Amino acid sequence: MQPATYKRYYFSCQTLKNYFGKVKTNRIETKDIEKFIVWRCAQTSKKTGAFITRETVNHELLTVKMIFNRLIESKILRDNPARTVKRLSENERQFHVLTFDEEKKYLLACPQPLQDVAAVMLETGMRCGEVYRLRRQDIYLDKGFLKVVKGKTKTSVRNVHLSERAKEVLRYRINKFSGENLFPQGDKDFAKPTDSLDKQHLTTIGNLGYKFRLYDCRHTFATRAVENGIDLLTLSQILGHSSLRMVARYSHPSESFKADAIKRMEKAKIKSKAKAV
Repeated sequence: MQPATYKRYYFSCQTLKNYFGKVKTNRIETKDIEKFIVWRCAQTSKKTGAFITRETVNHELLTVKMIFNRLIESKILRDNPARTVKRLSENERQFHVLTFDEEKKYLLACPQPLQDVAAVMLETGMRCGEVYRLRRQDIYLDKGFLKVVKGKTKTSVRNVHLSERAKEVLRYRINKFSGENLFPQGDKDFAKPTDSLDKQHLTTIGNLGYKFRLYDCRHTFATRAVENGIDLLTLSQILGHSSLRMVARYSHPSESFKADAIKRMEKAKIKSKAKAV
């Protein structure tokens, strides 16, 4: 099990433990689980202040079902009270694609190491954690790429080709630190890798007046790639996705780009008809 997956199940279990307390599992009924879902949907995130997402609630429901299934397999219980409880419908997650003006203002306002992490994400489409874990032995500036040696899936492990701007940032980090980690905790040499920059990011966007997630830097890269003609198959490999269905969620062409696409098709049609005459 990947560390991120383990962490997610761990926190789901903590939430379930806090709600059900000392209630014995054989006393938990279907109505109790439905009450838990209603209660959980009204909770807010300590980190962002926003309501808990339906995706999170569904994952916690899945965890409940798994726990009861294990108890049934162990012949401790006979029935799973969560079996008939349906998942909440999940709305399509909204992404924010940064304009170039927003990007410029954001990067100027960012403290380090957030500034360099965001810049690398915007230039490569890498995940936050992939950037955090970069080590000097993963970087091949002379060959123009870096290696992601650990990821969520097999396709996450890949070579990432670098723009000149990304090279500049990574070269600076390599020269700044003597230890193996390019993004150590607190930007202190020889410290362990950074694991989150959420607090720095929330403080930065709070001062700017517009909101987006740090992860949206990845979505921004994907959108710009599509608008510059990169096909989805190539983009899926750049981002480290295993399917086109997944990468389609990360690309969000602007309205003006879609309008221009229709105009180009119309011009091509007119040109084709003129040749036929």
